[in-house]
Amino acid sequence: MADKMIKCKHCGEEIAKSAKTCPKCGGKNKKPFYKKLWFWLIVIVIIGIAGSSSGGKKSDSGKVKVTAEKDKKDKDNNKKSDKKDDSEDTGSDDDVDDADDADDADDDGFAYEITDTNFEYYTNSIGNIEYYGYVEITNTGSTNIYMDECTFDIEDNDGHLLQSDDYISKTVDILAPGEVGYFFNSLGSSNFDDDVDLSNGVKLVPNYKLEEANDDVVDYVVSDTDIKENKYGGVKVTGRVENTTDEDDSLVQVSIIFYDKNDKVIGIDFTYIDELDAGSKQSFDTSTRFASESIKFKDIKDYKVIARKSYYQF
Repeated sequence: MADKMIKCKHCGEEIAKSAKTCPKCGGKNKKPFYKKLWFWLIVIVIIGIAGSSSGGKKSDSGKVKVTAEKDKKDKDNNKKSDKKDDSEDTGSDDDVDDADDADDADDDGFAYEITDTNFEYYTNSIGNIEYYGYVEITNTGSTNIYMDECTFDIEDNDGHLLQSDDYISKTVDILAPGEVGYFFNSLGSSNFDDDVDLSNGVKLVPNYKLEEANDDVVDYVVSDTDIKENKYGGVKVTGRVENTTDEDDSLVQVSIIFYDKNDKVIGIDFTYIDELDAGSKQSFDTSTRFASESIKFKDIKDYKVIARKSYYQF
């Protein structure tokens, strides 16, 4: 079989493909073996680096179905006893789907548990049917967790979607090992649509996503806090936040978590502080009348304020 002819890459003369050098110009037309070897070694290294950078961060997503704690007509009479029953019997009443608990920690220590849920609905002061719910996530691993995103689906007892809410708040953005965080609804996003039929029961289905965090937790000093009943409705909390670090911060989230006498969370509120420079101190003032009417001053035994650097992970 005749040898295939090619053009010399140096002078253009037609030569046999098997020729190592061109008979006209003497140029070499074959790459030495060691150059090919180096090429493939570089390719292998690049692939390895790309693989480690794209797959290094752990993430998980899931959902948890939460049955309403009570019928809205009996809310005030049964509130305390129902909340206690829910906290003791979450496993039997709430159907957990998919990857709801990541307690099977991986090699990097990314692990969490769904440690509490809440869902209740009632007729508010202006006659609308309003709901309030949260899902509590505890970081049970050894690495920081980024609270990425969450949506709340409202379903009936047959799993039919009644409405969906993607304006879900979170506190906090990053969970350190052992910390607890919440996805919850607030700020006017909690009314049922006018045409929603609740006759076949109603369930809250939080669909959440968590990731291994790329950054560290940055907390600021909270002082001079006070809580009082707001004359316009709800509960009012005031206080001061001080940046004791050596770096300016453009946005700080101040989260307030309210507890009843059984140490169960009965509500969450938050506000933001802009431009908290290093060494400076600023005040905050927030009211639950923009969160949920279910938070009553008389039911609050204790509260916790967290001032933490806001963070968004791409």
